[in-house]
Amino acid sequence: AIWISKSDDLLDRGSSTLLAKQEFDWEANKIGANTPPIRTPHGWLTLYHAVGTDKFYRIGALLLDLKDPSKVLCRTRDWLMQPEEAYEIDGFYRGCVFPCGKVVIGDTLFVYYGGADKFVGVATCRLDDLLHYLLSCPVNA
Repeated sequence: AIWISKSDDLLDRGSSTLLAKQEFDWEANKIGANTPPIRTPHGWLTLYHAVGTDKFYRIGALLLDLKDPSKVLCRTRDWLMQPEEAYEIDGFYRGCVFPCGKVVIGDTLFVYYGGADKFVGVATCRLDDLLHYLLSCPVNA
């Protein structure tokens, strides 16, 4: 599961709130938070990894409330990225795309990811396109 915690001093964990747990087949075995959130007009964009029954790591996204980031507004129902290329499938860990960082340059989101725990890759998309898709996936729909 993915948890969010509050701390006044970064030493004490403070209070924790469940942010997200496994809900879909593609994340049946495990989910975990990745990459620092990016502030957008619609909320905090964050990526997460998920492992399905096939043991493949895939990437999903959450949109968190700007004022209360413990509230998930939107969540991808399906993965955004999965291992497909040889360098993502064959390596130290078979079948893994694992988001490690992201940055917005202009209107493009760059996602840096590990491929099969052996390679580093970068994937891009228009930030507005991703936000438009995420907004079509409200959590209470």
